[in-house]
Amino acid sequence: MPPGSGRRSRPYAATGGRVQALDGDLRPDTQVTAQTGGTHGPLTAQHSELLGLCRAPRAVAELASGMDLPLGVVTLLVDELHRRGQVATRAPYDMGPDTTVTHALMERVAAKLRESLRCDVAQEADEEGEKHAN
Repeated sequence: MPPGSGRRSRPYAATGGRVQALDGDLRPDTQVTAQTGGTHGPLTAQHSELLGLCRAPRAVAELASGMDLPLGVVTLLVDELHRRGQVATRAPYDMGPDTTVTHALMERVAAKLRESLRCDVAQEADEEGEKHAN
């Protein structure tokens, strides 16, 4: 929501007031994948959105960005779904056994940053063109 467009709930409202995940192993680069089965029951809109985003493996940080929520909130949501058996979590493949970042991971991050920059520049050009057209 843009600033000033109405009331916004606090991030901790999505987590029932919890501020720390029970699973201390969840990190921003932890890969999350939706699973079939697990404990069923009512899901919040955020839980449902998260499950939709992680049909393919996604990092916790990527989910936070995609959901436009703080990383800590998404970590708690992932933790809840993991305890219910609705998502699987694992360390990323391109981390060394001692959690050292590999060259492959750095290349992927650099490629995504370049792609994001190109998209931002293209969007700014489109917006500038629309201003001059009006």
